[in-house]
Amino acid sequence: MMLVSRNSYLAVSNGTNPHVEFWGVWAEYNERVLSCCYKWLHNDSDQIEDAMALTREKAFHAYRNNIGCIENMFAWLCRIAHNVCMDIHRLSSKENDLVGIVSGSPSQFYFSENYSRTLESDYESRDLYQQLSHAINDLPNDLKQAIQYKFIYEMEYAEIAQRLQITPENVRKRVQLARKKLSALRAC
Repeated sequence: MMLVSRNSYLAVSNGTNPHVEFWGVWAEYNERVLSCCYKWLHNDSDQIEDAMALTREKAFHAYRNNIGCIENMFAWLCRIAHNVCMDIHRLSSKENDLVGIVSGSPSQFYFSENYSRTLESDYESRDLYQQLSHAINDLPNDLKQAIQYKFIYEMEYAEIAQRLQITPENVRKRVQLARKKLSALRAC
């Protein structure tokens, strides 16, 4: 590659690797492109970081394909960076518009709670489930059957009463007694 002026290159490849050539060009103009991005994105460092990464990626791919056509490297890199910054502005504007619409009429939109379980909560849930299973198995048979039918098989009191051949009131009492014994787990 032959240097014509400080800011322009003629693409006369001398057999060097385009990857290495690009990183040399990028290193030379990185700070100047960065200062342009600061201006275009109003000093928003997160957006600038994203813009520089996208610019670098797009410029690298375009450099490999257009190695002979680029006359002014700085202007070429600035054009790519400017386009990326404007894309980021458009995206940010769309997001702000959407936030404005949603905050203007929150009753029309449903937001689910963003909750992700931690490993500790998974472990605690599993541990509580095992304790509950053991406690149910340790109940007297009549209470165990009533609680299993009610909460595991989700049967109605009348259906449980028919199965156990007792009155629905007795089923309710057995479930109440079983829940009372199992509630001791919650206190632990």
